[in-house]
Amino acid sequence: MSLFPEELLDSPLGYFPAQPGQTLKGGTWTITRKLGWGPRSSTWLVIDKDNLHRALKVLTAAATADPKAKNERHFALEAWQAVPSDGVPELLEMFEEKDERGRNHLCLLFRLLGPSVEDLRQGNVYDGQNLPLHIVQKVIGDISSRLASLATKNIIHGGDVTPDNFLFFSIQRADDVRQALAKVPANKPVKIQGSDGVWYPTVKSQPIPNHYTWESKADDIAYTNFRLANFAHARQTTATTLDIPKNIQPPEALTGGKIGLESDVWTLGCTTYLLLTGKPLFDESYVASPVKVAEETLGKIESLLTESGNIAEKDVAPTAKFLRTCLAVKVKNRATALELRDGGWITSGCACGWCG
Repeated sequence: MSLFPEELLDSPLGYFPAQPGQTLKGGTWTITRKLGWGPRSSTWLVIDKDNLHRALKVLTAAATADPKAKNERHFALEAWQAVPSDGVPELLEMFEEKDERGRNHLCLLFRLLGPSVEDLRQGNVYDGQNLPLHIVQKVIGDISSRLASLATKNIIHGGDVTPDNFLFFSIQRADDVRQALAKVPANKPVKIQGSDGVWYPTVKSQPIPNHYTWESKADDIAYTNFRLANFAHARQTTATTLDIPKNIQPPEALTGGKIGLESDVWTLGCTTYLLLTGKPLFDESYVASPVKVAEETLGKIESLLTESGNIAEKDVAPTAKFLRTCLAVKVKNRATALELRDGGWITSGCACGWCG
């Protein structure tokens, strides 16, 4: 069992061992706290001499060495042009930084974003780690809109269309950021010795706080916006593989079929079920027989929703219908992201007063 609370700093992947107070890019940026981490990177809150706060995503040494590493820059910029209303993170700059071992780490500088929907879901520790229907409808509506915009550029998100990559909008002004951070003092680094005998500074993640919780009401959550982040695995519609867990991959990806924009819709359907129930829709049996297991599971989706205890009886049928449109086994029968966004299930949960 690892002693590291988050990313394995002694891993051969080569995570960047950062800590508050550390300067980067020749002293231009100073790390103030850790915002999050993932399988290919860690993300840090940085500040410059003009008190400008930004989010810096630092790739592992292994991810940096991957010939596809700079694809993320390409697709992040393409996505920014395709998606209106700040629906994806804005990439501002890219540079490389060396760690103490001399390994290179690609750094991507973004405008600040808030916590993830996964943070919100995990906050419901006493009630099954699900989210109320109105929050799920808002989240999925926003993300459907982002996917619909990406589709106009034939961009498959390709990574996890999952709660980890659905991010709240964040405050930007220096004074506002300082006030928010003052409410949650930064975690201090703790030295931990890795399996390689090296002592590493470990820091726990602290996303930019906001006032939203899993119990937020519909008329409160209606006026925030969720961004679709992480274009590390994005690709054009000529893709043949997906870099996501197999239990959320569509049948065509597991059976040698063509992968297209519809693949993101399938993953979004799996995510919708997870957010509503707190449980994944498919287990490992799906990977071995995707078509058979998917058809059997979708045939009893109403029962699964009812048994979760999280969906009111009146909402079971329309929710089941929505899931089936996302999770149609035959690609030609699967809804587009635009059809999802404009469909009745999402608009019925809108409290902003502008949706149809």
